Amino acid sequence: MSSITRLAFRISRPRFWLYLGGTYLIGFVIGLTTVGQFLTPFFAFHLFFFMFPANIFLYGVNDYYDEDTDIFNPKKDDKEYRVTTKDRRNLISLIIIAFVYGLILMVFQPDNIARLLFVIFLILSFLYSAKPIRFKARPFLDFMSNFLYVIPAILAFYQLQLFIPPILPLFAAFMWTSAMHLFSAVPDIEADKRANVTTTAVLINLIPSLILCFTFWLIFAIILVFIVPWNPPWSVLMFVYPAIPFYLLLRRSANLERIYWLFPYWNAIFGLILFFTITIPKIVIL
Repeated sequence: MSSITRLAFRISRPRFWLYLGGTYLIGFVIGLTTVGQFLTPFFAFHLFFFMFPANIFLYGVNDYYDEDTDIFNPKKDDKEYRVTTKDRRNLISLIIIAFVYGLILMVFQPDNIARLLFVIFLILSFLYSAKPIRFKARPFLDFMSNFLYVIPAILAFYQLQLFIPPILPLFAAFMWTSAMHLFSAVPDIEADKRANVTTTAVLINLIPSLILCFTFWLIFAIILVFIVPWNPPWSVLMFVYPAIPFYLLLRRSANLERIYWLFPYWNAIFGLILFFTITIPKIVIL
């Protein structure tokens, strides 16, 4: 494996591939009208983009601009890769390649609304970390901009149906991504403080952050279980999300960081359940 390929793999955060790739897949499944749409190059190229190049772009820009916080962040020595000075040239090349791939895909979108969704995704992915705007260092805008993780699902649905999904499920998704971001920022509070980066978690501190995570995830679960007219038998699993910060609020001695790093596994399980319970009935009908 070449050094640039190894770097691409490391900065793409394999643990988080499904956060973009999985949401595109779910949106595509919900919008599916024929089984044959799964077999098209259009689907394959988009799924690959959101599974790998999009993660290189998002996290590559993050690694490029996060030198000030990464030097204080111990997860870069354990769970993630710490980009070095000698990596920076290859890192820029990878970011450009991933960006160009996205631009090429934009040409093949069904209309300008789909292209606009693509542009919004790329802009948010860049400005989340890029200075001087750097949403990640602006309280409340940090978790609000995390809606970028939902855009692949909206795009996939729109590509097939040519209309934007209803506002209520989108608001539930906004609550989910907001809580996910805030929860992920909690383990970084000390590193961000030392780097003088003021995230929402830094501004309001640990306990209020967990209360806000609990509130956001509870709203998410209530909307999708009790309000949206779509209630599969397993929907109770959505309440696992608010249960996690609630548990941490009750047990202050619990290892928050360890629980956070289990999240990709829980999200993958939840996503697989969602995928198959939507896909199998659709395949039977179609």
